[in-house]
Formats: sequence, structure tokens, C-alpha cells
Amino acid sequence: MKLKSKIIMKKSIIFAFLVFAACTPTPKSYTVTGVVPDDSYNNQMVFMFDIETSQNTDSVLVVDGKFTFTGSVDAPVIRRLVLNRRTVNFILENGNISVDMANSQSAKGTPLNDELSKFNSYMRDFQQTLTEKQDELRQQEDIDEETRQRQRNENIEQYFSNVEELFANCVTANKNNALGAFIMWSVGRTIIFQRNPDLLESLYAQAGDVIRNFQPVQSTVEAIAVSRRTAAGTPFVDFTIENGNIDGSSASLSDYVGRGKYVLVAFWASWCGPCIAEKPNLVEVYSKHKGDKFEIVGVAVRDRREDTLTAIQEHNIPWPVIIDAGYIPASLYGFAGIPHIMLVAPDGTIVARGLRGDALKAKVAEVML
Repeated sequence: MKLKSKIIMKKSIIFAFLVFAACTPTPKSYTVTGVVPDDSYNNQMVFMFDIETSQNTDSVLVVDGKFTFTGSVDAPVIRRLVLNRRTVNFILENGNISVDMANSQSAKGTPLNDELSKFNSYMRDFQQTLTEKQDELRQQEDIDEETRQRQRNENIEQYFSNVEELFANCVTANKNNALGAFIMWSVGRTIIFQRNPDLLESLYAQAGDVIRNFQPVQSTVEAIAVSRRTAAGTPFVDFTIENGNIDGSSASLSDYVGRGKYVLVAFWASWCGPCIAEKPNLVEVYSKHKGDKFEIVGVAVRDRREDTLTAIQEHNIPWPVIIDAGYIPASLYGFAGIPHIMLVAPDGTIVARGLRGDALKAKVAEVML
């Protein structure tokens, strides 16, 4: 009930913002003032990138722990600040914007950025509540494992339900501005894409030109269409990667899939924390089922070859890995985030996609009976 009340409150906040924005004079220029975590960043450059084109649009020097961008925009746009490995995504609109490069969600000071900050706050609340519930569940000693797992799954489902409702409310209230585009892009391409693509497509169909013409959102919607063509029950789509094997020879997915075994295909990258966190589950099913009827193949995407090879060695990955796959698998299978794990039947038919954790182990156990 606590989370539900916050969503209702959020609706009133969005409505209040829309009324306020309609009655407030719009500044004619912007000033983006930022601070850095410590003095080691002094005399380094901060770059501003266009999210749509990945082009650098401006840059300034950090002096005495601070930096300032100035200029004007005809309409709000989505930008990314980059300082070494630190980033802040924000909405560039006329007015006074402040950012802290130690916090990737720190932009505030203008109407759309303040609303985005509120949205992010609710998202953090949902995550914190889920974490607290799961921690409490782990500490309960008077329930059996089946009950514990059921309640764990219910907590997760409630979390995603809250996120989807907040997402839908915010996009609906901002369906033709940069805030709506930002949320459709940042949350839509990850959580909503994986959980409820129908919701994302429905909101996109009702959106105005600002959202519909925003290229990252268009790419997400196109990826949904691709993922439907490679859903469970359809044949796997093959691809070949030059130098995809560790020895430098070419590798194809069909080298492993469609050859009489059930195969888990794990799309991952060395820099992806959740991918590494999923490894124990993969190791468990690999140890239990590896043989004439079961195999795992990793596919390293959006990763540097040397980083992939280092990760394979450091994490003692025992199954074969296709490396240097880049963006090819995502374009063919339409997944936005990793790890993305799918199970393919011996004849090459996709059995399931988006497998993680206990669901992964259960699905493999089911087909291997």
C-alpha cells in the first residue's frame, strides 16, 4: 500500500508540474553548472554528447572542482555529460541546471530535470523496498523453502508492477516532451522492454512527435518487433562472426545450436555486472546437465576482444564462447539489455528467452527430465 500511495502522489505531482510549466516564463538561455568528486579531475575535459547521434556537441575544462556550460536551445533535448568514466544523463533546457558528476542522476534546477529527479526518486524507493522485503524474507527461519521462493517471486512481481504503473503514468502525462522521451528511452529499453513490451508499444502509439521521432525510442520499438520474430516457438537465427573463436577462426551460432542438444545461449559482456552475477546459475546447470543432450555457449557482445578473453580466464568460464560479436546478435534477436539468455531445443527451435536465476534453472530442469 505504501508504494501504491506514492504512485498516486506522483500523478498529482506531474499534473502540478504541467500547470506550473504552462504559466511560467521560459528562460532564453541555459547554464549548466557542475561539480566533480575530487581535485584529481581538475584540468580534465567534460564533454557533452547528443544521445541520438553520439556526437560531441560541446566541451569545457574543470577548474577548481567546477565546470560550466552556457548556450541556448530552441527546445529541450536529451544530453549526456562525460568526465573520464563518469556520466550524467540529463535534459538540456533553457534555465539554470546543476549537476554533480559523482551522481549519475543528479541533474536539477529546471522543470523537466526536477520532474526527472522525482521520477528517479520513486524508482529508488521501489528498489529499496524490494531489497528490504527480500532481506526480511531471508531472515525468516520458520517458513519452508517453497513458501520463501513463492513470496520472493511475489515481491519481485510487485516491484515490477509498481515500476510499470509509474512508467505509464509519467509517459502519458509527458507524451510529447523530452521528459517523456527520456523515460521511454531509459526505462523503456530495459525494464519495460523485457517485462511488458505491449505497454511500451501502446504508449509509443499514443505519443507525440517528440517521443516518436526520438531515435533511441524508435530503435527500442523496432527491437520489440524483431524480438517477436524470434520469440519462443520460432527457429533460431544464425550468425557468423569473423575471428569469433579464441584462435581467430570464424564462429557461427549454428556450430553449437540445432545439432541435437538443448543449448543455453548466454549473451554477455565482461563489463556487465549482472552477467557475471548470473554465472553461478549457469555453472550449476552446466555441471548438472552437460553432456550429449545439453550445452551452453556464451556470446560476448559489445565488448573488446582482450577484455572478453581476460574475463573468460579470470572467471573460469568452462563453456565455449563466441567473441567479438558486437551488435549483431542484438540486431537479430532484438534484446536491449544483457545478460540475455535463451534456451534452444535440439532441432533449433527457441524454447524460452530472457531466462535468469531460478527461472533459468527450472526451465533447464524441465526440458532435461
